Amino acid sequence: MILLTPQNRWRRWLGICFGVLLFGLWRYAHHVEFRISDDEIKSLITEYTDTARIFRYQMDDRNIRFAEFGAADSLPVTIMVHGSPSSMNFFRSFYTDSVLLSKTMLVGVDRPGYGYSDFGKAVTSINEQARLLQPIIDKYAKEKRRVYLVASSYGGSVAARLAMKNPNKVRGLLFISSSFAPGQEYTYPVISDMLDSQWFRWFFPKVLRVANDEKLSHESALKEIQDGWQNIKARVILMHGRADGLIYYSNAEYARSKLKNARFLKLISLDGLGHSILDDRPDLVAENILELIR
Repeated sequence: MILLTPQNRWRRWLGICFGVLLFGLWRYAHHVEFRISDDEIKSLITEYTDTARIFRYQMDDRNIRFAEFGAADSLPVTIMVHGSPSSMNFFRSFYTDSVLLSKTMLVGVDRPGYGYSDFGKAVTSINEQARLLQPIIDKYAKEKRRVYLVASSYGGSVAARLAMKNPNKVRGLLFISSSFAPGQEYTYPVISDMLDSQWFRWFFPKVLRVANDEKLSHESALKEIQDGWQNIKARVILMHGRADGLIYYSNAEYARSKLKNARFLKLISLDGLGHSILDDRPDLVAENILELIR
């Protein structure tokens, strides 16, 4: 019989507690998803969204999901591109906005790696993300609908590339706290290193792993799309908080300097606001969507 000394007992209990903690983190990581299911989308139906139309398509080896809210006939189309970590659920409050839906059909998109677009499988190239979302632009252009893009944070980079590639299809863009300038954003050094580590990343939710993979590649990915700004000839509204500590305000100034061929350009600088404009001023976002599509 082996007798445990007080010191050995302490070490054993510490090891057990540490193991339980790691197991708990691993279990927790598999329940954090930031996404909305098909059934939850259908539950958003109101008198203005008599049905929520859900679509899926495959391009190469990737699966993409998007959903329509509102009239499916002649109204202009506003495609909403979320940031990271997130999904089409980020714009959920707008999908039932009766004023917006009386003026435009809203389209929520799960960017590659998020929501139900191959959840957990990152695509770190902005060019590739735009290519994978191109069929959505083509669908509405073929229907001869006016197409607008509303994008937040990292989604702004992807929306900008879509506009660069589709100067005759995208009529307007609303960028909210969006990233454009290579290197002009904050990276969490310790957390990013852990998320990038093959030893520790499995204790974090998939959605955070995808976001971190994008984050660490974002500077180089942004450099790859700097050749197309002159192609954007649409109406453009930029909204950015001057106190944004994640995607610095300099991104908005950078975009303004690049958008020389935009048909209309307005920068809304929000004093005292940080990165969460959609949470802090949803009314202002909705107001500018209406201005964009008028």
